[in-house]
Amino acid sequence: MDGGKAPDSGVKGRVELPLTEAFRVSLEQIQRRLRRSGIIIASIALGIALLSHFLVTNLIFEAYGKVMGVTMEAYQFWLIVVSFIVCVIGLTNSSLIAVYERYREIGTMKSLGALDRHILELFLIESTIFGLVGGSLGFITGALSASVSSGSQIGFGALLSVQAFDLLLNFSYSVGLAVVLNIVSTMYPAYKAAKLRPVEALRYEI
Repeated sequence: MDGGKAPDSGVKGRVELPLTEAFRVSLEQIQRRLRRSGIIIASIALGIALLSHFLVTNLIFEAYGKVMGVTMEAYQFWLIVVSFIVCVIGLTNSSLIAVYERYREIGTMKSLGALDRHILELFLIESTIFGLVGGSLGFITGALSASVSSGSQIGFGALLSVQAFDLLLNFSYSVGLAVVLNIVSTMYPAYKAAKLRPVEALRYEI
């Protein structure tokens, strides 16, 4: 962090946290908690894998249908909605536990002059990284699953009918949704962490 006066605080001794520095600190926090980070990424990946499985399967059958005259019934996407609800609840719980584990660390940062928005920014950057990684892994997993499942039913030659642009569009949609879902599930824990009083945080024992 660079020393200086934060433009929104008006209090001498506050610090600035450039985006590049916040990103570096967030990566360090993820590396220090690899096990918990892995659990969060896996939770996101599982939810996105289900979505991408349906999306890619639809792409394959639609492309195959255009070539061979085959039609396919719509999938029951409410199953995806239910899985996402469960995913968000699990991610929120994991984020709350992460906040509790870092109480003293947050208290130290705020004692050194970190603003509420700095703490909030760190947690949101972490959640964005988790969403990007988990969403990418989830899409790849779901796409492979859909390819094997569909190929075994109608032949693997049907996979060649899928347009790369459509696949890329679904990838972007899946990863974007993963990022949004993870940020939404992190908002309350991040806000809770940002509002911690330094004295209370430093006294906390886990």
